[in-house]
Amino acid sequence: MGSKRKRGPKDVLVNTQPAQKRVKQKTEATNGSSKQQSTKGTKALDKSPFSERPAGDERKREAHLYELLGSEDANDRINAADAIISGLLGEESVTESVLHRHLANRLFRGLASGRNASRLGFSLVLTELLSQLFGKKDLAGSRYPDMTFDKVLQTLVEKTQPNGSIPGKEERDHYFGQLFGIECFVRANILFREKTRWLSVLELLLKLSEKKVWLRPQCGWVILEAVRLMKPKLAGATLQKLAEKGHAQTPEGVGIWITAMDRFGEELKLPSKPWTDPLAAKSLPDLTQSLKDSGRDTSQDGEAAVSKPKHNNWTAQLHWVWDILLEHFKALDATDASSSADFEQFWNRVVDDSFFSKIASDHQKFSGFMIFQKMLEDGATCPFIVDKIFSKNLMVCLMNQAAREDRFLHRAALKALKAVEVTAQKEPSIITPVLRHLLGKNGAYNFDQRTNTKTVEKVLQYTRNADGIAVLEILKNANNLEPPQSIQVYANYLFKLASLPTDSPVTEGDDSPSVAGLALQKLGKIAYAKQDPDSDAGNIRSMLQNRLSSAFARFVRRREDFGQFCNAVLLIEADVGSDEEIQAEYVQALERLKDLLDTSDVEKELVAPYQGLALLHAVGLLQLYNEEPDALETLADLEQCYEKLQNRDTEDDTGISEFLVEVLLSMVARQSSLMRQVSQQVFEAFTHIMSEEAIKLLTDPLTAEESEKGQQALFSTEDEDLAGEDGDSDEDGEDGEDESLDSDVEIVDLEDADSDMGMGEASEASDEESEADQENEGPEAADGELEALDDALAAVLKSHRLDKDNEAESEDDDSDMSDSEMMELDNKLVEIFKQRAKGASKKKDKKDAKQSVVDFKHRILDLLAIFVKKEAATYNTLAFQTLLPLLELIRTTKAKPLANKACAIVLDFSKSLKKSRKDWEASATDVDLVKIFQVLEGVHAEAVKDLSHTFAKAASTASLSCAWTVCFATPVNRTDDVFDLYHKTQLSWFKNEAKIQPSFFVDWINWCQSQASNAATQREA
Repeated sequence: MGSKRKRGPKDVLVNTQPAQKRVKQKTEATNGSSKQQSTKGTKALDKSPFSERPAGDERKREAHLYELLGSEDANDRINAADAIISGLLGEESVTESVLHRHLANRLFRGLASGRNASRLGFSLVLTELLSQLFGKKDLAGSRYPDMTFDKVLQTLVEKTQPNGSIPGKEERDHYFGQLFGIECFVRANILFREKTRWLSVLELLLKLSEKKVWLRPQCGWVILEAVRLMKPKLAGATLQKLAEKGHAQTPEGVGIWITAMDRFGEELKLPSKPWTDPLAAKSLPDLTQSLKDSGRDTSQDGEAAVSKPKHNNWTAQLHWVWDILLEHFKALDATDASSSADFEQFWNRVVDDSFFSKIASDHQKFSGFMIFQKMLEDGATCPFIVDKIFSKNLMVCLMNQAAREDRFLHRAALKALKAVEVTAQKEPSIITPVLRHLLGKNGAYNFDQRTNTKTVEKVLQYTRNADGIAVLEILKNANNLEPPQSIQVYANYLFKLASLPTDSPVTEGDDSPSVAGLALQKLGKIAYAKQDPDSDAGNIRSMLQNRLSSAFARFVRRREDFGQFCNAVLLIEADVGSDEEIQAEYVQALERLKDLLDTSDVEKELVAPYQGLALLHAVGLLQLYNEEPDALETLADLEQCYEKLQNRDTEDDTGISEFLVEVLLSMVARQSSLMRQVSQQVFEAFTHIMSEEAIKLLTDPLTAEESEKGQQALFSTEDEDLAGEDGDSDEDGEDGEDESLDSDVEIVDLEDADSDMGMGEASEASDEESEADQENEGPEAADGELEALDDALAAVLKSHRLDKDNEAESEDDDSDMSDSEMMELDNKLVEIFKQRAKGASKKKDKKDAKQSVVDFKHRILDLLAIFVKKEAATYNTLAFQTLLPLLELIRTTKAKPLANKACAIVLDFSKSLKKSRKDWEASATDVDLVKIFQVLEGVHAEAVKDLSHTFAKAASTASLSCAWTVCFATPVNRTDDVFDLYHKTQLSWFKNEAKIQPSFFVDWINWCQSQASNAATQREA
């Protein structure tokens, strides 16, 4: 018998047509739920009166209405509630029996249901029904005289009372149903016309709160809502009732008591016991015990003592009484000193000495952290609250718990500290008092180190300019550490402030002095302050200066901040030594810097160069303070630049840009992020006065070989230490390339270095050397080196490897070696390993030399990118002349990132031209078409030298940029020359006389098609 085949889930539909997709019938509810269909868009619900004995359709109608009343969709609940209320108390009133049936069997009983949103919907209907029955309309008196208030209240109790042995969940639903029902009576505002009504409901609430401890906060909240609606006399009676029942000295009683006091003031008649004012000084011990929930049973203290209700178990949710307390203190007059004193007294006695005492439990400390968070986050706008909550015991507990992960409340402490950071961001006005407490007497000046967090560091980053002076004063005065730690921590705080962006949203619209600039001045003073040579503080001088350099590098990213940077350097009181030459140069540099900062009488177009040169003088002075060997030479070059800039209108200004480029090239070769940042900012200020010779000085190093030979052509050094890691790379994260150029380098002329070989020969030699280096670095070369080492050791030791037993000759000499032979063998082994070490060192030197050249070219490309971005849009001929060196670099370099960076500059060149074409008639009035066409010819000559896609893309982009300029930038038409050039290049490619990517000509055809389409569109217009 064959086995039965399993039928797949789709087998039944094999011979039938595909089933149509079923349309969803359920629509999404307003709260995101799609469990029930909304009545929106359907026919209106029937609002006719309900019948006394429903049957058939009438029974279905009732069931449907009450089903919708428990829906999770708010619109469904509202529509169903309107229909039910109209059907019971509409114009055609129903009989008392019908109304009682709906109240007892539908609404009150439905409150005990946990289905969906039944309690919300049923409470909505009950509140309205009770309001109309016993409120202003008093329908119970006019239509239903037998339906009294007490009868309805008793019906609620009967229908929501758990009877017999029922599961815990059902019991919970019944108690919550009764609580919701009582709340309906309160919200209907029908309890306060007759005192007996409220007292009956109050009695029910107090009994309900005693049945289950988790019901007590909810019952207390209902009483509090009622107190807000009643008159002072009834509120006094309510407080008296709470006192008699022993509920006054509970968290709920405290909240109700304070709410009544704030609501009615002097009109309220307060009971004399257990207290008149819970917040009075004499009541604070009892208040502390009440809010602490210690669980102490005082029922046996005396015969007349009133039994107190059970205390609730600990919960991670903060009691609502703290919201009441917070609102009470926030309502006080912040300008009144007594308000601050009252809150301080309350906080220290009730919170600090209770929740954070030495004998407090972990649960109480956890609650204390939550209280602290609430006061801080919700009371941030009240100055005296923020000023007083950082109390002694709290701060000790906070630091101890945050310091170690194995502490029980570690996460709670971190959450509290996170609240400090978030609140400081939302409300920067609290930063000053927060720092005063974190770093002051109750905290620790090295708070971040003590807690292993970055709280102070993150708070500082939201400092506003208006608070800068106050914050700096706190950082200075709160320092109670011993040197050198005090200096180091203080410098770290200043560095954080000095690194703040001056254009951040926090400081937007603030005309106060920049907090970053003020911090820089302070940091500069301590970095170059005169130190006692015998003190330990002198050992961190280098660290401070590095910090200052990194802060300066971040600060000078905006031209608007140049002035503050220079002023910070001027305020430094450094010791430059007693040498007369240095002193004279130092004084002259200071005078020039001050003169350059005064641009009130300077032409508008020269303001940027003045600011840039001032920035260079400030950097030169820093070099002098750091005792760098070429600082005097740099200042001397800057003096010549200064003189040429001053005499620019009266004398020939040629030479200033050349001097400037030489200075900038020496700066970008240094291992300093400050030098890189300053060089870029200064170069941007001088781009419009660059000369052809200056651009040539800038682009010539791009042709240098990326090898030891190229390094020797680029740099001359005194220490032969040409490579190193960037000491500021950790501080300046935005620079992605490695820094490996030494600080003592000097740029030399490349013309002599390359005069003895053509471009093609230099390129081939560089390629051959790079390929040779790559081969040596491969795994085969490594294996060869190991093989040579094995052979050398075998020859000396007269032995062989284990895997060469078959090849080795038999060794019969087993005699021991003499001492002299042992010494001779040892010397031979030392020599072998010494030669190996030399080889490894030489290999590393080659690698470092190559990297230093590549890094230097990266810095030059950064400057060229700035020049192209600013000058290409103005059709500056010098910008076009940078295209050929860039293309040559893309073709010759073996460093892919370098080629990609150069290619990106060429593409940016094209984009800048396109953006400027709207105003090209005004921008291109002085275009030198002859030189630009020469650049175009050079591009075509360069394009046929390489087949790589990156190079072809860059060459095509450069060619089309030049072609458009020659054809359309001026009224002079040289279109024929452009087409002849492309024809010549394409013909040589066709004859296989040149190698070039086909995309070069495809781009040209597409460009021609685009120009033809534009011309056709213009003719039609």
